[in-house]
Amino acid sequence: MPESLRETLTAMELRHLRYLSAVAECGTFREASRRLHVSQSAISEQIADLEHEVGAPLLDRGQRSTRLTAEGELFLEEARKTLASADRAVDLARRALLGQEGSLTIGFFLWGVGGFFASIIREFRRLHPHVRLTLREMQTPGQMEALESGKIDIGFTRPLEPPYDRRLRSELLLNDPFVAVLPRDHPLAPGPVNIAHLARERFVTSERSTNPSLFDSIVALCSRAGFSPTLVNSSPTWAGVLTLVESGEGIALVPSGVRYLRTPGVVFAEILPETAHVGLSIAWDPRNEGPVVRNFVALVRANKERIRGNA
Repeated sequence: MPESLRETLTAMELRHLRYLSAVAECGTFREASRRLHVSQSAISEQIADLEHEVGAPLLDRGQRSTRLTAEGELFLEEARKTLASADRAVDLARRALLGQEGSLTIGFFLWGVGGFFASIIREFRRLHPHVRLTLREMQTPGQMEALESGKIDIGFTRPLEPPYDRRLRSELLLNDPFVAVLPRDHPLAPGPVNIAHLARERFVTSERSTNPSLFDSIVALCSRAGFSPTLVNSSPTWAGVLTLVESGEGIALVPSGVRYLRTPGVVFAEILPETAHVGLSIAWDPRNEGPVVRNFVALVRANKERIRGNA
């Protein structure tokens, strides 16, 4: 096809191309009119405008039928590619509007979501196979920054604290009780353990800088039981805390979800009375709340009972 004709094709209104394609397929203006639910005169005028723009006759108009000219066949061959591409673009836009196309990046921390996270992700993939999912393991402070910067779309995180509680949205999924982590050969294993009986124990914990509210909750839990914990060591990660306990450095109080880290040399014991929990929430930035995010949040809402049962 001449280069000038290619340039003309890219500038044509899609309606003109659809009219030409319909007439070529139907063989008459009358049949094309019925198919498109458009008057014959409108179709004829649009195709005449198209021929004028191209500078060549595209149809050979007979009394009983209409055929493409040689120029028309060349033109329609390229035009159909444009129409197919346009149809794909429209379909993609509609699917994106419904949240069936696009991408979703989710932040999570393993020890907080180990009981249900994988099944929720698999279910979302099944329901929305054309959404590109990216999973990023990160701690709560990093998730807050990533939500605001758009690096992640959804965060499975702790309940929002100032100033993020004013800028982000969240929903509480569950309250995770604290449990005691003891070496397997500890006299109080496997529990349950009255927390007051831990008063003389050496404690290891996560570093306060990693999660201040969680650290303070552990200290407050001991305080309500009538003692101040003797802190002998700490780690920036819960995996490190479990290793310290396994090595005999001391015992620890942790959210029960930490048990999914599966350190073989320790046991997780229920503590009595059960007086403290730490929340797990799903969070997102309302500025980025598109259809894909709404679909994922809706799926999580629909499965809240199952999530709490698997926590």
